[in-house]
Amino acid sequence: MTNGWPVLIIRDFASVFDGPHATPKSSKTAISGAVFLGISSLQSGRLDLSQSGFLSEEDYLRWTRRVAPRPGDVVFSYETRLGEAALIPKGLRCSLGRRLALMRPDTTKVDPRFLLYSFLGPEFQETIRKNTVHGSTVNRIMLTDFPSFGMAIPPIDEQRAIAATLGALDDKIESNRRTSALISGLVSAEFQAGLATASGSEIALGAVISCTKGVSYKSVDLQESRTSLVTLKSL
Repeated sequence: MTNGWPVLIIRDFASVFDGPHATPKSSKTAISGAVFLGISSLQSGRLDLSQSGFLSEEDYLRWTRRVAPRPGDVVFSYETRLGEAALIPKGLRCSLGRRLALMRPDTTKVDPRFLLYSFLGPEFQETIRKNTVHGSTVNRIMLTDFPSFGMAIPPIDEQRAIAATLGALDDKIESNRRTSALISGLVSAEFQAGLATASGSEIALGAVISCTKGVSYKSVDLQESRTSLVTLKSL
């Protein structure tokens, strides 16, 4: 029991599927179509498709003979970038790439989003660490052993409540990240536009700013005061 929750074996609540062990040629040449997921597609619990390739229809049918990812599946890496995972969203037509596998949860027993957060949580990450095989080229977990790994699973209603709360926070963080990236892009564009319209002449930095050197001090010099001291630790 963990947090009062029973520890269940993965095969008791999810099916595990391996992806193909190769990369189709069309993933490097196609500019549209089904998405070919690679290890780089997994970023901090989310899918980042900016680095993903595409598949021709022929390759898609071939590369999904073993399994075609569907909404609610949790895709994860079992080699190299161990511990990374993401949820397959609605509307994404995709194929697993090399070194990727997925869990397909029985939704009567486990909530897909809760399963993702449990996978990413410290307890299961420690399980992955303990079962890591350290090879001469890459680290990996044995996919044949993976279904026997344990995971703490509360009742389904509690799972859904936890997933809803964490999901709302996760979505807010992602929204803030996107907003920050947009603002950064706008600032950079404005700066570049300013450079483009400038005369291009160079001037000494001292002509437009003044510099004041900080004061050296010892700890014995410090005393209670309403005046703040800005140090390197302040930055």
